[in-house]
Amino acid sequence: MVAATILTQAQINAFNTTIQTRFNAGLGMSEETWKQIAKRIGSGGASNTYAWLSQFPAFREWVGSRLHKTVKERAYTVPNRKFENTLDVPREAFEDNNLEMYGDVAESFGQSVVDLKNDLIFGAIKAAFSTICYDGQFFFDTDHPVAPNEDGSGTAATVSNMQAGALEPWVLLCTKRAPQAFYLQERTNAELYSQTNTDSDTVYNTDVFSWGGRWRGEAAYGFWQLAYGSKAALDATNFNLGYNAMMQIKADGNRPLNIIPDTIVVGPANRVAAENLITVKTLANGADNALYNRVKVIVTPLLA
Repeated sequence: MVAATILTQAQINAFNTTIQTRFNAGLGMSEETWKQIAKRIGSGGASNTYAWLSQFPAFREWVGSRLHKTVKERAYTVPNRKFENTLDVPREAFEDNNLEMYGDVAESFGQSVVDLKNDLIFGAIKAAFSTICYDGQFFFDTDHPVAPNEDGSGTAATVSNMQAGALEPWVLLCTKRAPQAFYLQERTNAELYSQTNTDSDTVYNTDVFSWGGRWRGEAAYGFWQLAYGSKAALDATNFNLGYNAMMQIKADGNRPLNIIPDTIVVGPANRVAAENLITVKTLANGADNALYNRVKVIVTPLLA
């Protein structure tokens, strides 16, 4: 008769160390593409309120008293959401020494944290044609208000940062300024908790050991002036329309913002068009491509 193997807490703890190590390794495996087009901003509570977004910062000549800009009445509040991922390992897996695959699963859990952040930012781009930003308009819209006076007063004119259409979206961005078009609002870092005490009620009742990933945060919209969204065909004409529109955007008081697009974000349907427009040095007719390397091209399946 073969003696029964008794599972010890020490064995569970050793496996827990392996799971935590593989989870942390997974955090560094996937490319954090979102960092190329957005910035992280910390959150200290249930939500962030972006009242400061009503004022695009700039110096002016100091004549007389300081110019105190009018504070917009509409605040833009972004609640944090909570996300989880759970790994269950039955006790039998320990008894039968069938644990090797769970290391890969734990590593994948780490990768899924990066996937989540990418999903949030690129999902915000897709939703920007129908989601309100700080000025009360959709982030990509035809009628953003811009005041005639530098202090924010007066009857506002309207400015567009979008091009209508029914195709897969593509987006031009200026990412070289301190403010950004998109932010990853992070309340807590990603963590992996374990329920592995053999004396716990959960383990006793289910005969399962569990590891749970947790993250809190959300994507947030920044300055619409730094982005231009289109659902029209991606060709040289429409690219130049968007590029020029961004360079012509002005702040309150008719002040030029000196915005120059440096990045285009496209999905699979626009990959070839973007590469032909931007990364090909010589056109099919032998002429130089005036748009060659004009902007950086980012291709993501998340805009599909």
